[in-house]
Amino acid sequence: MNDDLVSFFGRSNQWNPDDRKRILADIGNLANSYNLTSRITTWGFTQQSKLCIYGGLPITIEDKENPLTDNNLKQTQPGSYILPIQIWLTHQYPIEPPLIFLLSTEQGCKVSSNHRYVDATGRCHIPELAAWQPGTSTLSAVIKELEYLLEKEGVSPLCIDSEDPSSPLIDSLVIPAPSPHGKIRPTTPESSLTECEESDNCVVCFGPKDTVLVPCGHYCLCGACATNVPQCPLCRQSIKFRQRIFT
Repeated sequence: MNDDLVSFFGRSNQWNPDDRKRILADIGNLANSYNLTSRITTWGFTQQSKLCIYGGLPITIEDKENPLTDNNLKQTQPGSYILPIQIWLTHQYPIEPPLIFLLSTEQGCKVSSNHRYVDATGRCHIPELAAWQPGTSTLSAVIKELEYLLEKEGVSPLCIDSEDPSSPLIDSLVIPAPSPHGKIRPTTPESSLTECEESDNCVVCFGPKDTVLVPCGHYCLCGACATNVPQCPLCRQSIKFRQRIFT
């Protein structure tokens, strides 16, 4: 993937080797810190080529005396959670700041109204992004501030629509983080995993794949099949949520 990143940012004639080295280190530090995955894909209907860094953002909600915030949103149940995050970069990064979204394709999921740091589209707005400086700002610093502010707010930016009869009967979409002692390692040979990951087809129905499974990160299913399986077919790890990748 490192070669793909070099090629992606090499399309801009603004970057010398030192600039590209800094960009790659920035992305690598973020991916390693939060166990995120990156993929070059197209942006919605514009079909612009962008780099998408995606995965789960862990947050910890602490118990508070007042369960209501200033905007009257219900406080999320205390505990450790993972939120589906997408970070989009253009060829002009870091001149152009990243776009950060908290999104989910789970049925009945919606963005909480009037959230302080996440708008109705799921896009995140925080001071570190507003004050973005191409020469000094980093992705890791932005995501750390986002994590801190979401925890401080004590309210999940994603929730389940209570008016949708097919939605699960829970107050919030955020998913409890898996136990560090309960990690399941792949039982399929590494070569087979690689072949499945590189294939463009869903491993179940053999149609076009478009969905990433979190937290394992395997990209091997279409949206319809992903909805109907509780575990990743490659590593058998329980699926916490599913992320649609636009191609």
